[in-house]
Order: sequence, then structure tokens, then C-alpha cells
Amino acid sequence: MKDSIQQSGSEVAIVIYDAPLPPRYFRFTKKFIRTFFVVVPILLGLLLVSLFIWGLGPRIISSPRPSLPEVISPTDSKLLELENEVRTLSITNKQLTDKLSSIPATTTGEDPFLMGIVKPYGMQNFLSQNKVTIDQIELAQESKSTHLKFQIISSSPETKVTGHILVFMITPTGLMAYPEEANTLLSEGVKFSTGEPFSVSRLRPTDAFFNQSLNGPTVKFVIYIFSREGDLLLIKETETFKVGSKS
Repeated sequence: MKDSIQQSGSEVAIVIYDAPLPPRYFRFTKKFIRTFFVVVPILLGLLLVSLFIWGLGPRIISSPRPSLPEVISPTDSKLLELENEVRTLSITNKQLTDKLSSIPATTTGEDPFLMGIVKPYGMQNFLSQNKVTIDQIELAQESKSTHLKFQIISSSPETKVTGHILVFMITPTGLMAYPEEANTLLSEGVKFSTGEPFSVSRLRPTDAFFNQSLNGPTVKFVIYIFSREGDLLLIKETETFKVGSKS
């Protein structure tokens, strides 16, 4: 008899006395009690969390992201440099497209003298803007060659200038061009794109090499600088140098 009383059952009984009314007797299963005190609080907690996230979510999405300091690795720096190059090329291509779609200007008496150069299609004259200048001109004479050395200076260091350089050497015996491959085009006209490519932000040294020694008494040079799009940036005629004397 004692063993049957001490055995654990699957139900729990509750008696409520409310005198003078007769007592009330409630019987619950242990499974129901576990469900009520464990599962129900968990469900209520999940419901409250869901309501909190539902109300706070739109605010989190609309709030600005915190700005964190960026650490740029050498690889990232190279990628940024390449992106800038691509952006520059895109701008240049657009400028060339606009120029090619325009009507070429007619030649006037005010056009600068281009010597043996074919006038670029749609060329604009930017001589008055002084985007670049030339300084430290130096003539170096060797037994079988001649060098004209100078510095190209950008007037706006924050803006990179790119283009082409053509140099003509004028002697009593004839005319020579730099770069050397431009000499083969002198009879039909040299294209500006034949010139030495350059890019300058501040200073850019240039060495115009002529594969010929100087035999005449004097020599002078004319320097042309065009932009990458074929616009004229500078014409510089040097002084007349005496052959055999230092510049």
C-alpha cells in the first residue's frame, strides 16, 4: 500500500477552499504545467523580441553608417591609381569624340606657324593660357650628336598635363626634327602624335636628341608642345646658339 502512494503520478491535484462555498478541486497533468511555465514564457519572449526588432529595424536601416578610418594597403593604392588613370582616359576619349564630331576651323592669318607639322583636326590654340612653360634650356654638343635639354613646367601643379613634344633644329644647312622618326615625315607633314609623349604635374626634364653633329656657324631650335587631344599649348623659339660655344 505504501509503495502505491509513494509512486510518482502523471497528474497534480489542487484543492481551493473558499468558505462557506464547498472546496474546488482542480487536476492538471505535469505535461500541461511544464508547457505553461516553460514554453509559454519562451513564446512570449520571442514575441516581444520580434516586436522590438520590427519597430527598431527601419530606424537602424535609415541611420547613417559610422565612418571608420580606412587603412589603404599598397595594393589598394595601386588600384586607386589605376582607377584615376581610367577616369582620365575616359575624359580624354570624350574630348576627342567631341572634337572629331565638330567642324574643323578654317585657317586664318592669326593661326600660329606650325613649321612642318600638320595642323591637328579641330586644334584649339591655348598659347595665351600658359598651361606649360619652358625653362633651363641648355645646348649640349657632342662629336656625333646634339642635345637640347630643358625643363617643362606646369602652371597648375594640382592638374596633370599630358601631351606630345616636337622639337625642330634649324641650321644654315637644313632642318631636323625630334623625335628622330619625325624626320621621315617632314616632306608630307609631321603629325603631333609623333612627338615624344610626356606627363607633367610640376617639372619634367626633356632631352631632345639629334643624331647629327653641328657643322654650321649657328643653330636655333623651335619647341612645340601639344596636349594629348592635339591642342597647341606652347611654341618656344630659342636664341641662336653659336656652334662650338657653350650655351
